[in-house]
Amino acid sequence: MTLLDIAQQSEDAAQHRYQAGVGNILELLNAQSALATAKKQRVQALMDWRTARLELAGKLGRLGMDKIAAE
Repeated sequence: MTLLDIAQQSEDAAQHRYQAGVGNILELLNAQSALATAKKQRVQALMDWRTARLELAGKLGRLGMDKIAAE
C-alpha cells in the first residue's frame, strides 16, 4: 500500500464520519490536506525519476529526439 492509497482511505473515512455527523471539519480538512500532499509528492517523484532517466541516457550517449518521443 502506498502513501497515496493510505491518504485516500483516510480522506474517505473522514468524509464519511463528517457526513454521518461524528467527525468534525478540522479532521476532514486535515485528511484532504494530507491527500493533496501525497498527490504532490507522487508527481514530484515521477518527475524526478523521468529527469534522472533522461540525464542517464544523455550521459550514456543514447539520447536522441526519437528516444524522447517514445518515452
